[in-house]
Amino acid sequence: MISQPRIWDRFKGFLFQPETDAWLASLRIGAGLQVVFYALSLRGDWMDVFSPNLNGLVNREIAEAVTATNSIVAPRMSWLTTPANHAGMSEGTALSITWWLLLIAGGLLVIGLFCRSAAIAAWFLHLCAIGSGELLLYGADSFTTIALFYLMLAPLPDRWTIDALWKSWHARDPHLLGLCRRILQLHLCLV
Repeated sequence: MISQPRIWDRFKGFLFQPETDAWLASLRIGAGLQVVFYALSLRGDWMDVFSPNLNGLVNREIAEAVTATNSIVAPRMSWLTTPANHAGMSEGTALSITWWLLLIAGGLLVIGLFCRSAAIAAWFLHLCAIGSGELLLYGADSFTTIALFYLMLAPLPDRWTIDALWKSWHARDPHLLGLCRRILQLHLCLV
C-alpha cells in the first residue's frame, strides 16, 4: 500500500510539474491568429451575419434566442449594440466598431502588447460573436473560446512579448506555469 504522503507528492508532481513559458507563447500567438483569421474571414459578411433585420444570412434575433435558451447570461452581440443604440450610435457603426475591436485584440495577442487586456477583450468579443452566430458555428469556435479563457487567467506576459521588453520582465514561477498547462490539458482531454 502506498503511503499518504507519497500519493500527495505524486499528485503535486502531476499538477505542478515545472514548465517554461514556451507553451504560453504558442497558445497566445495561436489564439491571437485564430481571432484575427476569424475576424478577417467574416469581414465581408459581418453586417449580414450580425444584422438584426431580416436581410441577414440568419436573423440575429433567432440566433440569440437559441443562445438564450442555453444560457441567459451568455454574451451576445446585442449586449454591445443595444447600449450603443441608446447612446445614439447606429447599429451598423456599432457592429463595425465591434469587428475592428475584435481584429485589434487578436493582433495585440499575436504581437504580445497589452496581453491581459487583449485576452479579456478578445474573449468577450469572440463570445458575443459566437453567441449571436451560433447557427453558423463549428468546433473551432469552442476551442478558440477555451484558449482565450485560459489566456485571461494565465501568468502573462511570456518572455516573447512586447510587454516583456517594455516592462521589466522576470521569469514566472515554473510550477505555476506547469499548473496552468496541466489544467488546460485536463480540460481539453475532457472535451
